[in-house]
Amino acid sequence: MPLLIDDQPMGPSPKSVAEFIQRYPKFKESAIVLSSKPTKAVPPHGLLYVGQREMAVASPDDEIIQVLGTDDATTCHIVILRHTASSATGLAHFDGSGLANATQNLIGTVMSVTGGKQWGRLELTLAGGFKDDRGTSENLSVKILDCFNKNPAEVHLITACITDLNTRNEKGVPFPIIYGLATIIQTGEVFPAKFQDRGPDQPLRSARSFTGADEVLNVYDNRKKLPDPIIREHLSTSPAQEPKHFEASVRAALVQIRDFPDPLKSVFNGKGRHYKKEPDGKWSKVA
Repeated sequence: MPLLIDDQPMGPSPKSVAEFIQRYPKFKESAIVLSSKPTKAVPPHGLLYVGQREMAVASPDDEIIQVLGTDDATTCHIVILRHTASSATGLAHFDGSGLANATQNLIGTVMSVTGGKQWGRLELTLAGGFKDDRGTSENLSVKILDCFNKNPAEVHLITACITDLNTRNEKGVPFPIIYGLATIIQTGEVFPAKFQDRGPDQPLRSARSFTGADEVLNVYDNRKKLPDPIIREHLSTSPAQEPKHFEASVRAALVQIRDFPDPLKSVFNGKGRHYKKEPDGKWSKVA
């Protein structure tokens, strides 16, 4: 299913931002609405900050994270994807690396924390870039639109404050209007933002952008953070009857799936796993 605009398929991906705006002038209005909002300073409490070439996903069930945000985006783009029924929300800071895989991972991770509420729809907000001399922003805008348009998931584009629509001029020099965005997970509100706290290991995380690592890294393990009642309610057919170790077992299984998505290659290496029981009652792996 191509990217949807007003519930209609976008059709062929645009080759330029100007073509996109010409086909869909409505995004001028949504860009003005978003860029005209005052920039808010977001405090550390409840915030999960996402850096360049990173993404994160959280849901309203999370007891710690209520806000996702990122800033320092010039030619980079900010992507916010929200599932309307569950309010599960993902935010990514794209710089052009690993876009196809990152788009797929963002969609898949958001859908994995919907709590079974499959009847909602995915809504997309894009912001960032400006009319830079090298055309870097426009190239990224077009590529992001194309990635979502080619992805089989049904995604509705709601706001696109990108490149041409995110440019202001100061003495003839172009600058971005929006450098950062935050979104409140529970309500879906999106607003321009700046941040004092950017989380741990910022120098280490920022260094990835200069080392040639193309992967857009998911920096938040939402499965480990889900509270026990949510795991019990949504991942059991008989929540009241499950043993005390149920939640720990489910977490371990989900982490196994996440870390080893292709176990035939990464775990088994084309061979079986064999064990024997020792006299002391423990099992040991047979080489």
